[in-house]
Amino acid sequence: MASSAEERGKDGQLAASGAGGYAREMPPTTSGAGGPPGNIYLLSSSFNQDYSCFVCGTTAGFRVYKAHPVEEVHRRETPPALARKSVVMIEMLFKTNIFAMVTTTDDAQVPYKVHIWDDSKQKIVGELRSRNEVKGVSLRRDIIVMICEYAIYVYTCSKLEVIQHITTIDNSRGLCALSPTGDPWILCCPVFPKGSIKVQVGKDNAASHVFHAHETALAAIVLNETGSLVATASETGTVVKVFATTDGQLLYRLRRGAASADIHCLTFWSDSFLAVASSSSTIHIFKLDQDCSAKDGNDDDDAQFASPILAAAEDPADPPPLEDASLESKLASQIQQAVTKVASRAETVTNLVKGVVPSYLTDLRSFAQFRLPDMDSSGQPTVDARNSQARIFGPRLAFHPTEPRLSILHYSGILYECTFKMDHDMANGTQDCGLLRATTWFAVRPDFKVQGPNTRVATVAGGVGEDGDEGAEEWQLL
Repeated sequence: MASSAEERGKDGQLAASGAGGYAREMPPTTSGAGGPPGNIYLLSSSFNQDYSCFVCGTTAGFRVYKAHPVEEVHRRETPPALARKSVVMIEMLFKTNIFAMVTTTDDAQVPYKVHIWDDSKQKIVGELRSRNEVKGVSLRRDIIVMICEYAIYVYTCSKLEVIQHITTIDNSRGLCALSPTGDPWILCCPVFPKGSIKVQVGKDNAASHVFHAHETALAAIVLNETGSLVATASETGTVVKVFATTDGQLLYRLRRGAASADIHCLTFWSDSFLAVASSSSTIHIFKLDQDCSAKDGNDDDDAQFASPILAAAEDPADPPPLEDASLESKLASQIQQAVTKVASRAETVTNLVKGVVPSYLTDLRSFAQFRLPDMDSSGQPTVDARNSQARIFGPRLAFHPTEPRLSILHYSGILYECTFKMDHDMANGTQDCGLLRATTWFAVRPDFKVQGPNTRVATVAGGVGEDGDEGAEEWQLL
């Protein structure tokens, strides 16, 4: 590893009113609390929109890192505006100096505000308020999104004015997917009835729509870069689905496994791959092969393959597990390829095959897998750097921008980088990713710092695009 893991512990306008509901306390983690005085623990972590950097909120401010290679850019623990504050959620706007963060103090443990931090000025330059607990925050160059348990508010970056109010179903997870680029912006969130998703296309309510994705409540949502595709997972956690945002058409069904699991993170890469992180110690990478898409066939006659706007694609009953999981994966992969080959010959054969082959055998299987090291017999990391109030429930994933490489940001304080072969033949079963490196980026002792060749990364003023678009004046001090 790049750094030693020793000594790490286990432990209306601005005052917008939220929808009805109540604040819930986060369930405590299994470790991280009660450490020696002075130790610093993780509360949140996330990659920026292009995966070039990541940021973490701690019990004493926040820290910013460069992703390739991993190195700490700076930490903010001493400014007066952050005194006695824990950063429970934080998002970074590309490579700019602008951050959106949710903080708490010893006196107020429930967060009701989102602060806009301008790092070039070392101070808070904006504030969004809610009467209900803030469950999440997301941003892009033109809007900021505040997620509460029963409502989502969209603000302009220019004047921090509310331009959209969306009523959601119970959203204690703070689920909300926002396309980082594209015009107009696209947002996806869970709404009533259970298992449904609303696609909000900018301020145009006429272009927005709702479709049914799962029979059980949603556990994860992510959009691709332009907002044309949305991937979803339910609380069952056996199947991940990919839809077109334009009409809610089901495009792919991805089989993660037969046993239920809590899916924590979904990540696209070039609209061709999707990575999935769950409560298990295995990371799955799926190849979105158009020849195996779920939209083939007669949509009107087969409810399983119908547009989810008209009928839900139900999560099928799980098959009895085989004694050898690798044998199940290889068998399913071979059956899937045989089905695809036969089904491509004639439409009548396609419908026949779909009617007799169980859906869990025709679902796409993972193209590659990576098993996290340093896990105990129960699948938990041997080291846990989280605080008991942390908003981190699983690893965060990010693909390398140009190479077949996946970064796994783990709350153990280690970032794993694994590689896979894009030309892998699925007839040989699922490939195992190779471990490229593991870097300890965080430890609970205050003096820990990962070392790198540089200590600074180029940034631009808040609101200014990386290609020079003006907009610094849009950020106004309240």
